[in-house]
Amino acid sequence: MKWRFLNSGKLNSAQNMAVDEAIFECVQDGRSLPTIRFYDWEPSTVSCGYNQEVAKEVDFVALKKHGFGFVRRPTGGRVVLHDGEVTYAVISPAVERLTGNVTESYSEISKALAKGLEFMGINVDFEKGNLSSEHQRQAANPCFTSSSRYELNYHRKKIVGSAQVRKNNCLLQHGSILLNYNQSKLALILPGLSKDQKERMATYLNRKTVAINNILNVPKSYDKATQFLMDGFKEKWIKDEFVIHKTLEPYELEIAEQLRLTKYLTDEWNQRK
Repeated sequence: MKWRFLNSGKLNSAQNMAVDEAIFECVQDGRSLPTIRFYDWEPSTVSCGYNQEVAKEVDFVALKKHGFGFVRRPTGGRVVLHDGEVTYAVISPAVERLTGNVTESYSEISKALAKGLEFMGINVDFEKGNLSSEHQRQAANPCFTSSSRYELNYHRKKIVGSAQVRKNNCLLQHGSILLNYNQSKLALILPGLSKDQKERMATYLNRKTVAINNILNVPKSYDKATQFLMDGFKEKWIKDEFVIHKTLEPYELEIAEQLRLTKYLTDEWNQRK
Protein backbone atom coordinates (compact mmCIF):
# COMPACT_ATOMS: atom_id res chain seq x y z
CA MET A 1 0.00 0.00 0.00
CA LYS A 2 1.12 3.55 -0.69
CA TRP A 3 0.84 5.97 2.22
CA ARG A 4 1.01 9.73 2.57
CA PHE A 5 2.69 11.29 5.61
CA LEU A 6 1.42 14.72 6.69
CA ASN A 7 2.79 16.86 9.52
CA SER A 8 0.23 19.60 10.18
CA GLY A 9 1.90 21.15 13.24
CA LYS A 10 -0.30 23.19 15.58
CA LEU A 11 -3.93 23.77 14.60
CA ASN A 12 -6.95 24.68 16.67
CA SER A 13 -9.51 22.13 17.76
CA ALA A 14 -12.06 22.70 14.99
CA GLN A 15 -9.35 22.67 12.32
CA ASN A 16 -7.83 19.42 13.57
CA MET A 17 -11.09 17.48 13.62
CA ALA A 18 -12.23 18.99 10.31
CA VAL A 19 -8.98 18.00 8.59
CA ASP A 20 -9.19 14.43 9.89
CA GLU A 21 -12.77 14.09 8.68
CA ALA A 22 -12.04 15.72 5.31
CA ILE A 23 -9.24 13.24 4.63
CA PHE A 24 -11.50 10.41 5.82
CA GLU A 25 -14.18 11.45 3.31
CA CYS A 26 -11.66 11.68 0.47
CA VAL A 27 -10.09 8.31 1.27
CA GLN A 28 -13.56 6.75 1.19
CA ASP A 29 -14.28 8.08 -2.30
CA GLY A 30 -10.80 7.23 -3.57
CA ARG A 31 -9.56 10.76 -4.15
CA SER A 32 -6.88 10.71 -1.45
CA LEU A 33 -4.09 8.35 -0.53
CA PRO A 34 -4.24 6.46 2.75
CA THR A 35 -2.78 8.96 5.18
CA ILE A 36 -0.77 9.05 8.40
CA ARG A 37 -1.07 12.55 9.84
CA PHE A 38 0.66 14.09 12.86
CA TYR A 39 -0.47 17.27 14.58
CA ASP A 40 -0.62 19.31 17.79
CA TRP A 41 -3.19 21.67 19.32
CA GLU A 42 -3.27 25.45 19.85
CA PRO A 43 -4.69 26.23 22.34
CA SER A 44 -4.52 23.10 24.48
CA THR A 45 -7.88 21.40 24.02
CA VAL A 46 -10.24 19.04 25.78
CA SER A 47 -11.98 16.61 23.43
CA CYS A 48 -14.89 14.29 24.09
CA GLY A 49 -15.87 11.13 22.28
CA TYR A 50 -18.75 10.99 19.82
CA ASN A 51 -21.20 9.36 22.24
CA GLN A 52 -20.40 11.28 25.42
CA GLU A 53 -22.74 13.64 27.29
CA VAL A 54 -20.54 16.70 27.55
CA ALA A 55 -22.31 18.17 30.58
CA LYS A 56 -21.26 15.07 32.53
CA GLU A 57 -17.67 15.25 31.24
CA VAL A 58 -16.65 18.91 31.22
CA ASP A 59 -17.01 21.92 33.52
CA PHE A 60 -17.14 24.69 30.91
CA VAL A 61 -16.59 27.46 33.44
CA ALA A 62 -13.34 25.79 34.50
CA LEU A 63 -12.51 25.11 30.85
CA LYS A 64 -12.73 28.82 30.04
CA LYS A 65 -10.83 29.79 33.21
CA HIS A 66 -7.87 27.63 32.20
CA GLY A 67 -7.92 28.70 28.55
CA PHE A 68 -8.58 25.27 27.05
CA GLY A 69 -10.40 24.75 23.77
CA PHE A 70 -13.13 22.15 23.35
CA VAL A 71 -14.32 19.87 20.55
CA ARG A 72 -16.30 16.67 20.09
CA ARG A 73 -14.41 14.01 18.12
CA PRO A 74 -15.99 11.97 15.32
CA THR A 75 -14.54 8.88 17.01
CA GLY A 76 -15.61 7.18 20.23
CA GLY A 77 -13.68 7.01 23.46
CA ARG A 78 -13.67 9.31 26.45
CA VAL A 79 -12.51 12.74 27.51
CA VAL A 80 -8.87 13.70 26.75
CA LEU A 81 -6.74 16.78 27.34
CA HIS A 82 -4.53 17.53 24.32
CA ASP A 83 -1.67 19.49 25.82
CA GLY A 84 1.86 19.44 24.42
CA GLU A 85 1.45 16.12 22.68
CA VAL A 86 1.90 14.47 19.30
CA THR A 87 -1.48 13.46 17.93
CA TYR A 88 -1.55 10.88 15.16
CA ALA A 89 -4.28 9.92 12.69
CA VAL A 90 -4.28 6.83 10.48
CA ILE A 91 -6.90 7.14 7.74
CA SER A 92 -7.19 4.25 5.33
CA PRO A 93 -9.33 1.62 3.67
CA ALA A 94 -9.65 -1.40 5.97
CA VAL A 95 -7.61 -3.59 3.63
CA GLU A 96 -4.24 -5.36 3.50
CA ARG A 97 -2.51 -4.99 6.87
CA LEU A 98 -5.55 -3.18 8.31
CA THR A 99 -7.98 -5.90 7.28
CA GLY A 100 -9.93 -7.26 10.21
CA ASN A 101 -11.82 -5.91 13.17
CA VAL A 102 -11.12 -2.84 15.29
CA THR A 103 -8.87 -4.74 17.71
CA GLU A 104 -6.76 -6.20 14.89
CA SER A 105 -6.22 -2.81 13.26
CA TYR A 106 -5.42 -1.29 16.68
CA SER A 107 -2.74 -3.94 17.02
CA GLU A 108 -1.12 -3.15 13.67
CA ILE A 109 -1.07 0.59 14.31
CA SER A 110 0.18 0.15 17.88
CA LYS A 111 3.11 -1.96 16.71
CA ALA A 112 4.25 0.88 14.45
CA LEU A 113 3.82 3.48 17.20
CA ALA A 114 5.71 1.23 19.63
CA LYS A 115 8.61 0.98 17.20
CA GLY A 116 8.74 4.76 16.92
CA LEU A 117 8.84 5.05 20.70
CA GLU A 118 11.55 2.39 20.79
CA PHE A 119 13.62 4.51 18.39
CA MET A 120 13.33 7.33 20.96
CA GLY A 121 14.61 5.01 23.68
CA ILE A 122 11.27 4.03 25.23
CA ASN A 123 10.21 0.38 25.37
CA VAL A 124 6.47 0.09 25.87
CA ASP A 125 4.10 -2.73 26.77
CA PHE A 126 0.87 -3.69 25.02
CA GLU A 127 -2.29 -3.64 27.11
CA LYS A 128 -3.69 -7.18 27.13
CA GLY A 129 -7.12 -6.62 28.66
CA ASN A 130 -10.36 -5.08 27.47
CA LEU A 131 -12.43 -2.43 29.22
CA SER A 132 -15.84 -3.53 30.41
CA SER A 133 -18.84 -1.85 28.80
CA GLU A 134 -19.86 -0.57 32.25
CA HIS A 135 -16.48 1.09 32.74
CA GLN A 136 -16.66 2.73 29.32
CA ARG A 137 -20.11 4.18 30.09
CA GLN A 138 -19.09 5.84 33.35
CA ALA A 139 -19.42 9.62 33.36
CA ALA A 140 -16.36 11.83 33.95
CA ASN A 141 -14.17 8.87 33.09
CA PRO A 142 -11.00 10.21 31.43
CA CYS A 143 -9.53 8.25 28.54
CA PHE A 144 -6.17 7.85 30.24
CA THR A 145 -7.47 6.33 33.47
CA SER A 146 -7.32 2.89 31.84
CA SER A 147 -6.23 1.14 28.68
CA SER A 148 -8.05 -0.76 25.98
CA ARG A 149 -6.50 -3.80 24.37
CA TYR A 150 -3.32 -3.07 22.36
CA GLU A 151 -2.94 0.45 23.67
CA LEU A 152 0.55 1.31 24.87
CA ASN A 153 1.85 1.56 28.43
CA TYR A 154 5.21 2.35 29.95
CA HIS A 155 5.76 0.69 33.34
CA ARG A 156 1.96 0.35 33.73
CA LYS A 157 1.43 4.02 32.89
CA LYS A 158 -0.51 4.86 29.76
CA ILE A 159 1.46 6.81 27.17
CA VAL A 160 -0.85 6.54 24.12
CA GLY A 161 -4.65 6.69 23.96
CA SER A 162 -6.59 6.03 20.75
CA ALA A 163 -10.09 5.86 19.25
CA GLN A 164 -11.43 4.64 15.91
CA VAL A 165 -14.44 5.09 13.65
CA ARG A 166 -15.31 3.13 10.49
CA LYS A 167 -17.42 3.95 7.45
CA ASN A 168 -17.69 2.42 3.97
CA ASN A 169 -14.93 -0.11 4.80
CA CYS A 170 -12.52 2.70 5.74
CA LEU A 171 -11.18 3.63 9.14
CA LEU A 172 -10.11 6.77 10.92
CA GLN A 173 -8.04 6.09 14.01
CA HIS A 174 -6.49 8.96 15.88
CA GLY A 175 -4.90 9.24 19.27
CA SER A 176 -2.79 11.15 21.74
CA ILE A 177 0.89 10.38 22.22
CA LEU A 178 1.83 12.22 25.41
CA LEU A 179 4.97 14.27 24.78
CA ASN A 180 5.51 16.96 27.41
CA TYR A 181 2.78 16.43 30.00
CA ASN A 182 0.78 13.62 31.53
CA GLN A 183 -2.99 13.95 31.94
CA SER A 184 -3.08 15.30 35.52
CA LYS A 185 -4.30 18.77 34.45
CA LEU A 186 -7.47 17.17 33.10
CA ALA A 187 -8.72 17.00 36.69
CA LEU A 188 -9.12 20.79 36.61
CA ILE A 189 -12.10 20.65 34.26
CA LEU A 190 -13.98 17.55 35.45
CA PRO A 191 -17.46 18.53 36.69
CA GLY A 192 -19.05 17.89 40.06
CA LEU A 193 -15.82 17.47 41.99
CA SER A 194 -14.72 19.37 45.09
CA LYS A 195 -11.27 20.90 45.28
CA ASP A 196 -10.04 17.91 47.31
CA GLN A 197 -11.57 15.46 44.84
CA LYS A 198 -9.89 17.25 41.93
CA GLU A 199 -6.56 17.06 43.73
CA ARG A 200 -7.04 13.32 44.29
CA MET A 201 -8.01 12.82 40.65
CA ALA A 202 -4.92 14.78 39.54
CA THR A 203 -2.76 12.53 41.73
CA TYR A 204 -4.43 9.46 40.26
CA LEU A 205 -3.93 10.65 36.68
CA ASN A 206 -0.30 11.40 37.53
CA ARG A 207 0.10 7.77 38.64
CA LYS A 208 -1.68 6.37 35.59
CA THR A 209 -0.14 8.41 32.76
CA VAL A 210 3.33 9.39 31.58
CA ALA A 211 4.73 11.59 28.82
CA ILE A 212 7.73 10.92 26.60
CA ASN A 213 9.71 13.80 28.07
CA ASN A 214 8.95 12.63 31.62
CA ILE A 215 10.93 9.50 30.74
CA LEU A 216 13.85 10.63 28.60
CA ASN A 217 16.94 12.38 29.93
CA VAL A 218 17.19 14.42 26.73
CA PRO A 219 13.76 15.84 25.78
CA LYS A 220 12.37 15.41 22.28
CA SER A 221 10.78 18.26 20.39
CA TYR A 222 7.48 17.76 18.59
CA ASP A 223 9.24 17.64 15.21
CA LYS A 224 11.90 15.21 16.41
CA ALA A 225 9.34 12.92 18.03
CA THR A 226 7.25 13.00 14.86
CA GLN A 227 10.24 11.93 12.77
CA PHE A 228 10.88 8.96 15.06
CA LEU A 229 7.24 7.95 14.80
CA MET A 230 7.38 8.14 11.00
CA ASP A 231 10.45 5.93 11.12
CA GLY A 232 8.51 3.46 13.25
CA PHE A 233 5.83 3.11 10.60
CA LYS A 234 8.43 2.67 7.87
CA GLU A 235 10.22 -0.02 9.88
CA LYS A 236 7.14 -2.04 10.88
CA TRP A 237 5.30 -1.61 7.60
CA ILE A 238 8.42 -2.18 5.55
CA LYS A 239 6.65 -3.55 2.47
CA ASP A 240 4.57 -0.38 2.11
CA GLU A 241 5.56 2.81 0.30
CA PHE A 242 5.60 6.19 2.04
CA VAL A 243 5.64 9.70 0.57
CA ILE A 244 5.80 12.96 2.51
CA HIS A 245 3.32 15.69 1.57
CA LYS A 246 3.64 19.17 3.03
CA THR A 247 0.03 20.25 2.58
CA LEU A 248 -3.46 18.93 1.98
CA GLU A 249 -4.84 18.74 -1.52
CA PRO A 250 -6.97 21.77 -2.54
CA TYR A 251 -10.19 19.73 -2.47
CA GLU A 252 -9.34 18.47 1.03
CA LEU A 253 -8.76 22.03 2.23
CA GLU A 254 -12.14 23.06 0.83
CA ILE A 255 -13.96 20.20 2.55
CA ALA A 256 -12.09 20.80 5.81
CA GLU A 257 -13.03 24.47 5.85
CA GLN A 258 -16.68 23.63 5.26
CA LEU A 259 -16.61 21.07 8.10
CA ARG A 260 -14.86 23.54 10.40
CA LEU A 261 -17.53 26.20 9.88
CA THR A 262 -20.66 24.05 9.71
CA LYS A 263 -19.79 21.31 12.19
CA TYR A 264 -16.80 21.60 14.49
CA LEU A 265 -17.35 25.25 15.47
CA THR A 266 -21.02 24.70 16.27
CA ASP A 267 -22.74 23.99 19.58
CA GLU A 268 -25.11 21.75 17.65
CA TRP A 269 -22.22 19.33 17.16
CA ASN A 270 -19.99 19.97 20.15
CA GLN A 271 -22.75 19.99 22.78
CA ARG A 272 -25.40 17.89 21.11
CA LYS A 273 -25.79 15.69 24.22
